[in-house]
Amino acid sequence: MRKLDSKILRIQEIIGVSSMLMEASKKDVLVKKLGIKEELANELDTICGGLSVIMTNKILNWYEDLIQDDRQTATELFNRRGIQPAMRQSLTSIMDWIRVGLNGNLNQYRDLNFNSLVLKSEEWHDSLQLGQGAINYEEKNNIIKDFRDERGNGFYWADLNTNASDEECSRMGHCGRTGYGNTILSLREFVKIPGGKYTLNKSHLTAAVGKDGTLYQLKGPKNSKPKEEFHKYILPLFYVLGGGGEEEDYLIRGFGSEYASNLDFKITDLPNETITELYINRPELFNTRSLQRKLKELGLIDIPPRETTFTLELGPNEIGDYVDGDYKYSTRRWKDAQGNKRESSVYFFEMILTDPWSFWENYDSADWEGAVQYYLNDENEKRIREYLLKDVDDKSEYGETDTQDLIKDLDEDYEVRNAISSAVNDAEADDYVNALRKALEDALEFYGDVKFLNDEGSKIEIDLNNLISGLDEDLIDEKFETCDDGLKCVLEELLYNGYIDKPRFRFDDRYYPDVDERYFNDVLVDRLSDFM
Repeated sequence: MRKLDSKILRIQEIIGVSSMLMEASKKDVLVKKLGIKEELANELDTICGGLSVIMTNKILNWYEDLIQDDRQTATELFNRRGIQPAMRQSLTSIMDWIRVGLNGNLNQYRDLNFNSLVLKSEEWHDSLQLGQGAINYEEKNNIIKDFRDERGNGFYWADLNTNASDEECSRMGHCGRTGYGNTILSLREFVKIPGGKYTLNKSHLTAAVGKDGTLYQLKGPKNSKPKEEFHKYILPLFYVLGGGGEEEDYLIRGFGSEYASNLDFKITDLPNETITELYINRPELFNTRSLQRKLKELGLIDIPPRETTFTLELGPNEIGDYVDGDYKYSTRRWKDAQGNKRESSVYFFEMILTDPWSFWENYDSADWEGAVQYYLNDENEKRIREYLLKDVDDKSEYGETDTQDLIKDLDEDYEVRNAISSAVNDAEADDYVNALRKALEDALEFYGDVKFLNDEGSKIEIDLNNLISGLDEDLIDEKFETCDDGLKCVLEELLYNGYIDKPRFRFDDRYYPDVDERYFNDVLVDRLSDFM
């Protein structure tokens, strides 16, 4: 533990972390200083360790550039989205490069942005050279499957009992790392060197298996896809017992992904007859859509319909994640209970749903005379005339006077005119607000049936089949597997990665509202009641 602590301190010293940061909890800094929600901070701490603050700042800078907005807004978006699978893969790749390739020394690259760090880490993964093996190597790791002959020559699978192996990194030309809690398996070979007493031990494949039996990676040298000649050594892995802490449990009980999953071994790489045999013996392995499609192709099963309908509920501040055209409208500022200054961004779509009347600024031009002529009903007209004539001794002289002229002559305090103007303005504002919301609803209907859209947000009934038709089936299967069949997650994965184009909010700025006569007169009753 002391050696580990000293190494951490050395890395922190190299990358220039301040003494304050060394003393404080990184998670506290993420939460209290950077505004990252606690659950996400824990995740960042697990992946990035002592570099979590630096990497979080780079991610937030990346979001700022992506959305062309300030740090507060970038933080809010990151908190909402969390670490998506693609970002997790990028972070893992970066951290492998820093810890292994740079030996923890980020100093010369510390000014690079997040995208540049991703590219550097990918270059490193691709440039690692295949190790030459070890002479007269003594295997001290647990051998879980042995194919060697009586003289000890041949292949075997060793459990390295670690999630980070410098030895495997050197041998295989990849990072030799997997996620926390996983273990690395290595397919190794003892070869007798001709003409002497020496043996050469080489690694050919590296696998990563979690405690839950998930096979996360299985690759060849330099992260290459395993060659067909090694399939005969891979297949027996699916029959090895000892996983989950019980001897009768299989070591491998499912599939996941980490770095460059497209290069991993897949069951579908095996010959059809081998797949059939494995399915008969281990049917529980075939629980992914892609594998079930393969079984259907082989005539072994019928695939049940996949559930694709769900209800998407969005808060007012989430609409912009699904519709293009949103923008920062204003900034709210306040003090919390402790007196600390707080602020948050308010967006256009959120305003449409929560305070849309602020967009209507036409009060001064409200046409009271036109309203009297075209919108005023008989009941309100009668009330206005009676009110204006109540103090007139000789009412007969106004008997033929129309209401507009009567208002001009007797409404000395402009009470009636103001009431009518206010009612006109309210009616126009109501129509304008309805038009804004209708334009937003029209955009959301791209996804499905909009059940409601109001100040609480929106509820949409969605059938993903209507959105994913025409997309590659393998891509769809991958997204469903990544999201563990979570339909909202699948939709977001497709949206954020550009496979589905978001609908755009369209509203004609020249739009001028109509006045609903009934609404106008209902409002006018209230306005007149203030002084009548």
